[in-house]
Amino acid sequence: MITVEDWAEIRRLRKVEKLSERAIARRLGIHRDTVKRGLGSDEPLSYQREGRVSVLEPYKGKIHALLGREPDLSGVRILELIQGDGYPGQVSILRDYLRQVRPEYKPRAVYLRMSYEPGEYGQVDWGEMPKPVLWQGQWCKVYALVMVLCYSRLLYVEFSLSSQLADFLRCHQNGLRFFGGSPKAWVYDNLTSVVKQRRGQEVSFNETFAQFAGYYLFRPHPCWPAAPNEKGVVERPIDYIKGNFWAGRYFADFNDLTGQGWHWLQQTANARVHRTTRQVPQQLFETERPHLIALPAELFDTSWVLYPRVSKDCVVRVQTNDYSVPWEIAQRYRRLEVRVEGEWVRLRVEGREIACNARCYGRHQQILKPQHYAGLHQHQPGAALARLEQGFLSAYGEVGQRFYEGLGRKTERLHSALQAIVRLESQYPHPDILAALKLAVEHCYFDPLAVEYLLRVVSLTPGPVPPTPTSVEVVVEERSLSSYDHFISGGAR
Repeated sequence: MITVEDWAEIRRLRKVEKLSERAIARRLGIHRDTVKRGLGSDEPLSYQREGRVSVLEPYKGKIHALLGREPDLSGVRILELIQGDGYPGQVSILRDYLRQVRPEYKPRAVYLRMSYEPGEYGQVDWGEMPKPVLWQGQWCKVYALVMVLCYSRLLYVEFSLSSQLADFLRCHQNGLRFFGGSPKAWVYDNLTSVVKQRRGQEVSFNETFAQFAGYYLFRPHPCWPAAPNEKGVVERPIDYIKGNFWAGRYFADFNDLTGQGWHWLQQTANARVHRTTRQVPQQLFETERPHLIALPAELFDTSWVLYPRVSKDCVVRVQTNDYSVPWEIAQRYRRLEVRVEGEWVRLRVEGREIACNARCYGRHQQILKPQHYAGLHQHQPGAALARLEQGFLSAYGEVGQRFYEGLGRKTERLHSALQAIVRLESQYPHPDILAALKLAVEHCYFDPLAVEYLLRVVSLTPGPVPPTPTSVEVVVEERSLSSYDHFISGGAR
């Protein structure tokens, strides 16, 4: 084989030094025929060996069929399939071939760079932050709702400790208020807060979100699944927030995070020169502002409203956590209206707020306020009996004390017995009740029914001792004594 250097030297010796072919062959130590071939070609000579048939050749048809059906099919799986047909080679040969032919079936993704008109599109997405922060003494995961106007690239970020529907709508509404209007369409990922069900091009929206969109007059546009390029305007800011804002900062708690985030948004994110538009978003937004849809005067109700049962221990349960209720309310109402608004849980009765608790993002926790139970011990059964005893003894004095002592020896249902005596005050004069109690004590009738009997059927004016209230007058028929003789004589026979 003649090298490029030999080819060049052959030509130089012939053209410049005017040597013969024989002299050139002697000087370079090559065959004379090689010199002749080198002089006869204007390009370096190359030799090609006769091609050998690859062991993969008989199986290439099947490989193309497999790639046509499933372009991402791995080389190892293809190897297993063609080995079943008798392929004797190694996977390295197959992989070299797949690198050549796979792009025919799976071309590299390329995209059209979009340009947007003012007020035409905005994009929305959740981002999960790298680390938790403190809220009410507990470490909680942090999410960021990110909204971007596609024309001006004006950015809005709101941090949240939950990403449920109510949180999504609240943050979304705050973003609209931040922009002072809405573009004609918002682009979303296939969030469960937005898309209820999707079958190809057919999309069913979440009913509450659909009401929200209708209220603010914008058109929702959900991206195609697994197509992040459709919302690239909002994807990049999420990475920007993690790298430029979150990294290297310390947050004492969630409130501190919110405060620092707001300052960064105003002073850094929207005040920098954007690398795509080459303009400052705050300045470019002044061009976009007049094209936004005006917002209604009233806000959309984004609260999560539920009506849990009030338990006997004065709590309502929200997402496995128990929140205390004032005991006076728990006595009167079996259910309450609960409104979850961001980081707060508000309890309402008949349109008025009766309690507000910090929302707990843990599970199976108890959020109890001592003031909700203040005075409850005075209304417990023991305290109620003590009050009833005091009132009874004050009302009936010494005779009441004696009747109470005897009553305690006769019955275990002391509370209901005292209540029965006190209820008689609504039917009989107080002096008559005192007289009935005195009479009952004298004859050891320690029973509320006995006192009531005396009040109904016995004259309580001074006179002879009345009969026992429990006695029964039975009329006995008088018989002749001769009849007894008849029985006796008959029995003798």
